[in-house]
Amino acid sequence: MILERLQDLEKKVREVVSLLSQCESEKKALGNRIGTLEAEKAALKKAVERLETERQEIRSRVDELLEEVSRVEAALQVRR
Repeated sequence: MILERLQDLEKKVREVVSLLSQCESEKKALGNRIGTLEAEKAALKKAVERLETERQEIRSRVDELLEEVSRVEAALQVRR
């Protein structure tokens, strides 16, 4: 009877140790995944900043072109 209980206890301890080992492996894998995602996030943030700068430059050039078109239209209306 005591021997059976001891064997059951040993079995449960082994199961817990196995589960703990699995949890540690998953934790390590998730830590690696977090590192990868953080690096990807940083790269995407840089890309967004670059695109935002590019968008602002394009917007500025379009505004300049629209102003030039307005000046030309105004000059044409004066001649009429």
